[in-house]
Amino acid sequence: MDEHISFWFSGFEKGIEALTPQQRETFFCECGKNCVKQGTLDFYRQLYDRAAGDLDVFFQKANEIPGLQAEILVPGRKYAFGFTECSCMLHTQGYVNTPQLCECSRQSVLFVLHTLWPEVKFSVELTDSILRGGDMCRLVISAQDHEA
Repeated sequence: MDEHISFWFSGFEKGIEALTPQQRETFFCECGKNCVKQGTLDFYRQLYDRAAGDLDVFFQKANEIPGLQAEILVPGRKYAFGFTECSCMLHTQGYVNTPQLCECSRQSVLFVLHTLWPEVKFSVELTDSILRGGDMCRLVISAQDHEA
């Protein structure tokens, strides 16, 4: 941790905790996109290609990857997806520990899904996270065709 800038992050945490849920969503939408564009999107694009664009197969294959947990709750419609470790460098390097930071992960997952399946409407709910005291970060993903 860089002690010369670590003091700044306590104000950052207080600031994001003071935002409304909608404001946090807007703020972390851009952060999540930027973060995932650093390489994670390519990883998920390769997984998408291996699954031939099939959502169920995508989540089955994701479950085979160390550090990820995925489960099909309702075929073609609802999935549980999780990370067994927090990989956010702001947290792992000791700068930010507020659970509000997890909105960035939710937004990054939404961005990946909308990028890979632009014709599908997704909702992503964060149901647990390491920063909330959970054993893992868990999201419930619902998919709905735009025509439905």
